[in-house]
Amino acid sequence: MNRREAVARVAWLMGGTLSAPTLMAMSRWEQVVDDQKTRPETADFRLDDGQREIVARVSDIIIPKTDTPGAIDVGVPAFMDVMLRDCYKKPAQDAFIAGVRNLESKNFLTLKPDQQTDVLKQVEASSAPSATSPSFWQIIKEVTLLGYFTSEAGIKASFDYQPIPGRFEAIKIKPGQKDFMYGNQV
Repeated sequence: MNRREAVARVAWLMGGTLSAPTLMAMSRWEQVVDDQKTRPETADFRLDDGQREIVARVSDIIIPKTDTPGAIDVGVPAFMDVMLRDCYKKPAQDAFIAGVRNLESKNFLTLKPDQQTDVLKQVEASSAPSATSPSFWQIIKEVTLLGYFTSEAGIKASFDYQPIPGRFEAIKIKPGQKDFMYGNQV
């Protein structure tokens, strides 16, 4: 099982927390990876350096560095660039670029951190996906979370890794103690 299959299955188990466009994009990515000779029709999608900086800053606001790595530390901006270029279709790419340009027009990078957060709250409040494509906010939030929680550093920082099956450790159960599996008293 590869990373995309695992993410899709986990999303399905979690009740579909990833949107349909993101899951479709991951499926499309799999097709692109399987056939490296062809490029998708969206290969002309490009972010300039200023737009990449905005995307990095927004992803850093969504998942900042604390005592654990942040979105920038695990490479979310580069992951987002690849996902948008290779997986998302033109309507979603256009919505994303429009959202980035909106932030550019507000001089997002020159604002103070609390002002940047306020601008993003306004963007979130005003975002509504259309029938044909998700909104900028939906895409950037989902791909940030997807990139972070599928990275090695992100998953290790967020979850306690317990190797399964691990080693066998016999335990003694005391009379009246509940079992681990069903909570029944032994």
